Amino acid sequence: MVLALLLAAVMALSAGCVSYDYAETGQYIVTAKEALDMMQDGAILIDAQPAEEYGAGHIAGAVSVPMGSLVVNEPYPNMLPDGAQIEEVMGAAGLTETDTLLVYDNSANMQAARVQWTLNMFSNFNVRVVSGGLASLEKAGGEVTTEAAVREAASYKAGERQKTLVVSLDYINAKLNTPEEGLVIVDTRSDEEYAEGTIPGAVHIEYTWNNYPSGEYKSPMDLQSTYIKNGILPGMKIILFCKTSVRAAQTYTALKDAGYTDVRIYDGAWLEYSDNNEVEAPAETIAPTKQDAS
Repeated sequence: MVLALLLAAVMALSAGCVSYDYAETGQYIVTAKEALDMMQDGAILIDAQPAEEYGAGHIAGAVSVPMGSLVVNEPYPNMLPDGAQIEEVMGAAGLTETDTLLVYDNSANMQAARVQWTLNMFSNFNVRVVSGGLASLEKAGGEVTTEAAVREAASYKAGERQKTLVVSLDYINAKLNTPEEGLVIVDTRSDEEYAEGTIPGAVHIEYTWNNYPSGEYKSPMDLQSTYIKNGILPGMKIILFCKTSVRAAQTYTALKDAGYTDVRIYDGAWLEYSDNNEVEAPAETIAPTKQDAS
């Protein structure tokens, strides 16, 4: 007991006894067990994997809504669709905007998070990401099947576009020309990609830092610790980007669940930025590693 108290005291001193004002945590992510329990109360499980992967095996009862069905690929890959496309895809899957949606994938929470952000963009916040995806659900007792879950077509209504969740190339360039106090750009790509070039001044926090080795998201407290150590405080305006805004969405979900309030994604992402600006390597780089390039 004495040792534990001493350790707590040392940790408090090392943190400078600083407290931060976060929003309510735990509102964007659920555990696999929580998801299976919520299904018993009417929540709908959504599989965000590509259709062929869904066909190869998914959790019984999960409805297929591939992430790729909720993007447009012009002028750059994986950009936001319009509300009409969302209504068509979600309605065809038998879903409405009032349903409680639990989204999972098999790709380090990236595809599920991207679906969540896309639906959030059109005012649907009744969406949670299942931490750890397919593997965690199976471990928690979810039955894996190849039998598709089919629901009767429904009417899904996309809400107003949430302008405070997304930024454009013009916005990025304007802020680079006239810096805004409290604004930070976070590069969520791999070490190797970052070393080859980034948006000037961007802080590099690879999306993999958001997960435990199990593939599950870190707890809100652990996420807060990770980002505070990198100078990302809850009162900041945080702009995320990667190559095509899929890994950035994974970080969006992590930060929102950890209580960060102003989190935005640069939709055109690195492909658009590098296509329209001269690219220079950051002043300091670190040893590259191979990572997903979504």
